[in-house]
Amino acid sequence: MANLGVFAVVSTLIVLLLTYGVPLFLKEYFPWQSLYKQRHGRPTVTTKSYKGRTALITGANGAFGSRAAKIFAERDVETLVLVDVRDCSGVKEEIEKELGEAGKPVPKILVWQADLMTFKGCQELGAKANTLEHLDHVLMTAGILAFNRRESPEGWET
Repeated sequence: MANLGVFAVVSTLIVLLLTYGVPLFLKEYFPWQSLYKQRHGRPTVTTKSYKGRTALITGANGAFGSRAAKIFAERDVETLVLVDVRDCSGVKEEIEKELGEAGKPVPKILVWQADLMTFKGCQELGAKANTLEHLDHVLMTAGILAFNRRESPEGWET
């Protein structure tokens, strides 16, 4: 009889683990449901105008950064700073073209190259940012999807 009780407890624990534990594990390590729901995601921006403000966007050459830059520009930001490890001139030209065609004012767009993988690159970006009159918004979209551990030249894990 005691064996039957132990069997019932163990089988109940296994069922609970399979019912609750495995889906949580899969959601953590394979977020396909979350990614699938975001396939047509639209950024929600409640601010109607950024008039007189300065925005700095890292990773501006990527999908998220370039889209965010366009949103800031469409909402009358005064100065837009595009930062990436690669040249963002294409994003700048695209924004200028789209706003010109729409008849909207084109903000002052600065294109800076900075390698945020190195500490020196971060310091240089900070020094450049200090030259701005003011900085109201910073959007950090620079990033690398890396499955292996990497280190910067200074030994920082990235």
